[in-house]
Amino acid sequence: MDVLQLHPHGYCLGVRAAIDLALQAKKDHPSSNVYLLGLLVHNEEAVAELEKAGLIPLDERKKDLLSYLLDMQEGDVVVFSAHGHPSAYDDLAKAKGLICVDATCRYVKENLEAGKETKGSLLYIGVAGHLESEAFLANNPDSGFYDVKSHTGDLLRLKGKKETPTIITQTTLSGDEIEEAMDDIRVFFPDATISKERCHSTSLRQKAVAFLPSDVDALIVLGSKRSNNSVKLYELGLSMDKETYLCLGLEDVKELNLKGKRRVALCSGASTSDATFDAVLSYLRSV
Repeated sequence: MDVLQLHPHGYCLGVRAAIDLALQAKKDHPSSNVYLLGLLVHNEEAVAELEKAGLIPLDERKKDLLSYLLDMQEGDVVVFSAHGHPSAYDDLAKAKGLICVDATCRYVKENLEAGKETKGSLLYIGVAGHLESEAFLANNPDSGFYDVKSHTGDLLRLKGKKETPTIITQTTLSGDEIEEAMDDIRVFFPDATISKERCHSTSLRQKAVAFLPSDVDALIVLGSKRSNNSVKLYELGLSMDKETYLCLGLEDVKELNLKGKRRVALCSGASTSDATFDAVLSYLRSV
């Protein structure tokens, strides 16, 4: 089978940096509990590898992150996830005598800083309930919010302020989601433009899928269903009428029925490792 590798693939720089910081924290504090407050990255395989290295993942789906933080003891190490966190957590952690490691992605951090620096009306476009959106809104409580899933938001409330808001978007949204959101926003604010938006790696991965050659029979996206940027790649493939699969790793790919496929495109979300990508690539070439 001919396999077309889409670039970039493997961990993005932000994910790689977050994982390196977490592993270094365990090396620096080998006898301490090192907690990952919220899944450091949204990929079960990556988190499992960190757990094998002695880190303790705390899943936001199972318990409120603030509750996890309150349960920690003096001398424990807390690693804040790549998706950002409320600044109030920093103050609480220091008051409790915790050792803090901030693994926030630099693009997410830039958005958080831009929000704090904004004077006047502010609107954030994102996915309701996602850690990145939750962190931004916690740090910018006066910001309006537009949810790309429900296509609803605080536009009427913001319109009452009679000024075009500064607009910042979640870093992992698709181009189509942003365009649809802006179409709705411009009904109320015709001059609205985006101040801060997607990360470079996300944009490049989506562009690679958008320009798939016509002779590709199927697209395989390697990533977790919890990874927003991986799901966007999957949805983009479907929107192009391509047979598209979202697989966590090699075992999922082995379950696919690829009989008769002559050319398959392979890509990955930003929190899928090069090791996983290479293993799947080798397997597909052997089919």
